[in-house]
Amino acid sequence: MAILKKRIKLELITAMGTHGANNKELEFRITELKSAMRFWWRAVQCFDSAEELYRRESALFGSLGRKAPVSIRQYKFDRPKTELVKLGKGGSGNFFKVGETIEIELLSYDSEKLDEYLQILKLTSYLGGIGQRSRKGYGAFKIVEIDGDIVPIETDIISVLIQLISDITDKKYIKYSYEKKNIALNRKNTQYLCLKKINVGRVRGRDKFFDDLKRCICKRTRTKEYLLNVSCYCGGNSKVIPVVSEFWVDQYNDFVENYCQTYIKYLIKG
Repeated sequence: MAILKKRIKLELITAMGTHGANNKELEFRITELKSAMRFWWRAVQCFDSAEELYRRESALFGSLGRKAPVSIRQYKFDRPKTELVKLGKGGSGNFFKVGETIEIELLSYDSEKLDEYLQILKLTSYLGGIGQRSRKGYGAFKIVEIDGDIVPIETDIISVLIQLISDITDKKYIKYSYEKKNIALNRKNTQYLCLKKINVGRVRGRDKFFDDLKRCICKRTRTKEYLLNVSCYCGGNSKVIPVVSEFWVDQYNDFVENYCQTYIKYLIKG
């Protein structure tokens, strides 16, 4: 049986900081992309137990002694341009520049698994990023070509996300509001970290996106084990659409709610 391939071109929406083994030189790593895909696949799942999650995850992404049914390899990323990014508190870092493109290939003998990986990659491009500070808006990317065909910029992100999540998991857990521009995943009793809600903001300039992000409460509270992930999707002409993902915590109280609403205020409603 001949191996099946999908060649995909990615374009950076925000600067991306990924490094090699010495943690100093910039290097795009397939392992970081696959890790992001694995994370977001897991976040939208609705299994009854962590054991069932592990079994399904191992079958799809591989595990110790078990090879994944789909391979991802870098096809082209020649001499990418870089830029110096200010990281707060006087610090800075060298990142791959906005607009740089990366070509990757998905390879498999199983056409269904190949299509499933493509759906997960699409989901990751909306919700997450790759590399340093990916939870704070950096490393965001969009899919611009699949096998040479141009992928248009989506305008109705809510509908696209609903379809992607429905394809990847059980749609009965999804509730959404076009008016409030969010998607809720109605699950509280899972034994693993999972998404609570996805919020989609208004189009704004890339610089304003990061200015608004700086105004939010950026201190993470480990005691409540609460996580927020901030990313963005391309809005065209150097503009972005903020996407803020909320995760479930064991104790969802007023402190956590206020922590979350600060991000919603500036990045979604602002």
